[in-house]
Parts: sequence; C-alpha cells; structure tokens
Amino acid sequence: MSRKLQVVSLLVVVGLAGLGWWLFQPDTRAAVALPDGTQPDAPAIRPHTDIPVTHFEAALAHAQTLGEAPESLTGTQVDGQLQVTEQGELLITPDLRWVFDYFLSTQGEETLADCQARLARYLNENLPPDAAAEAWRLFQQYLALGDAMMALPPHDGSPAGIREAVRQRHAMQQAYLGPEAAEAFYGLDMAYDRYMADRQSILDDSSLNEAEQQQRLMALQQTLPSQMQSMLEETRAHVLLAEKTEALREQGASEAEIRALREQHFGAAAADRLEALDEARAQWDARYAEYQQQRQSILNSGLAAEDQQAAVLRLQQAYFSEQELHRVQALDRIAQDGSS
Repeated sequence: MSRKLQVVSLLVVVGLAGLGWWLFQPDTRAAVALPDGTQPDAPAIRPHTDIPVTHFEAALAHAQTLGEAPESLTGTQVDGQLQVTEQGELLITPDLRWVFDYFLSTQGEETLADCQARLARYLNENLPPDAAAEAWRLFQQYLALGDAMMALPPHDGSPAGIREAVRQRHAMQQAYLGPEAAEAFYGLDMAYDRYMADRQSILDDSSLNEAEQQQRLMALQQTLPSQMQSMLEETRAHVLLAEKTEALREQGASEAEIRALREQHFGAAAADRLEALDEARAQWDARYAEYQQQRQSILNSGLAAEDQQAAVLRLQQAYFSEQELHRVQALDRIAQDGSS
C-alpha cells in the first residue's frame, strides 16, 4: 500500500478547497540567506560536502540498536525507487524525496534520530557506497531546508504577499538543494504555488464579471503541467459528485438513487468503494458521538481536574485505536475552543 498516493490526493483536495495557502508554509522544520540576500540574520548555507561521512556511519550504527519498524509502516512499502546511473552515481529524482518523506513520516511514533537511522540503513542496503553517501548528504540539506522554511514569516494573505512568500520558498529551495534537486523535489509544488497565487489574483479582481473570471481561471489551469491538470480535474469531479450527493440526500433521495449517480460518474467499482466509505464514516460518527456523551458526563461529574483527565484518557483508549487518538484529541480541542 502506497502512502504517497494518499498524501498527493490530500494535498490537491485541500488546495482546491481554498486552503492551499498552507503550501507556502514549511514541510518539516533556522533561516537561510536567500540568493539575493533578502532574508536577514540567516546562517550561511552549508554545502553538501560539509556533512562528514562519520555522521552517516553514526546513523548506521544507531540503526543496529532499533527494533521493529513503527506500527504505521506495517503493511506498507517504501514510497519511491532509488536510482543510479550505469556508473553507480545517484540519480536525483522526485522519488528520492518520497523515500525521505516515507521514513520521516513516523516522527511522533519515534524520534527523529530513529527515523534518520532507518533511512540510513535503507540507503546503505539499496545504493552503492558513494551514491548512498550523496543521498545522505542531500537528505541532511532537505532537513535543513525544512528548518529554514519554518522560520519564514507568514504572508498577509494579499496577492503581493502570497507572491513574495512563493518567491522566498522557491529561492530557498534552490539555495539549499541546488537547481537539479530543487526541480526534482519541488517542481510540481512550485508550479502549484504559482498557480494558486495567480488564481487568487483573478478571484480578487473586482473588475471581472463571473464569466470573465471563469474564463481566466480555465486559461490559467491550462498553464499547469499536464499531470497536475489531470489531478485537479479528477479532484474537481469528486468534489462536484460529493456536492450532488449531499444535495440529493437533503432532498430525500434513496441510497439506490445515490448509487446510480455515483455509477454514472465513476462506475460500479468506485460506487462500491464510496458506499464502504459512507458506512465506515457513519460508524465512526456514531462511535464518536457516544464517546462525546460519556466524556461530557465525566467533565460534569465534579471530579478533580487530574482525575477527569485520567478518566477521559481511559475512555478514549476504550473507544479508539492508537492511530485514531490523535484525531479524537484534535476534535475535542476544536469542540472545546468553540464552546469557550
């Protein structure tokens, strides 16, 4: 089962829903001087060759002390393929970033040092020595880039502010990774960032009527790489279907009518999957609603705060799996913030 496809689909859905500006925020984790020097108080960029081989060797040694992979990786395969030339030199491709992200995805289940150690072992087992060392150096620059982008200030939401945020991100990617790796790792992201900035400018242009606005938006989409155009079209189709489904349900349509609509758009197999998703979502909603009632009873019980917290935790563990707990706790915080 590939984790990459799940992540890509989520990014596109979020972007189309109007929340795509989070793309201008960091992917992972100290600021860096941009090529034009516009980022103040930034440390100098450390070249790949400054990362000692002993760093890689230390990670490999640490890997020998690790146990089984985290539970979230059970039943999955490493996203992306490591590739080399006939001479054994590392090929820098988009897949390399997916390999990095696959191992970084377990942060929270284990430490960053453990994540890096598992990656180091994987590189060592699947690449020639020099290529493995180069991939490790690039990975360290990738981590440093994440740190640097965390330090970028948020934009103000204006088209000009968004464009400046895009420019800063892209300059930073080039500065840390070099043109080849930046394009391989972030080429589609860069195209999408520019698309979203231009799209917002069109939406904010009060001189355009609705027809002119839609015409420009369609023309803008045609400037995207074909791969991204296909992703946007597919996602838009799913969004439209969801809207039609919701409208039919509000009008009292039967499940047979809903299925017919889904089959018309995506076929019988997809309709089966959507029905299964509906059932799973309904079960989740019922379980969470029952949990909420019992949680509220605990909060109203008059117990000391420490005892309430312990009782709620026991309740969560009784109703939800370890993987579900983060979602439940986030929903609880949202509900608490909304009521305060």
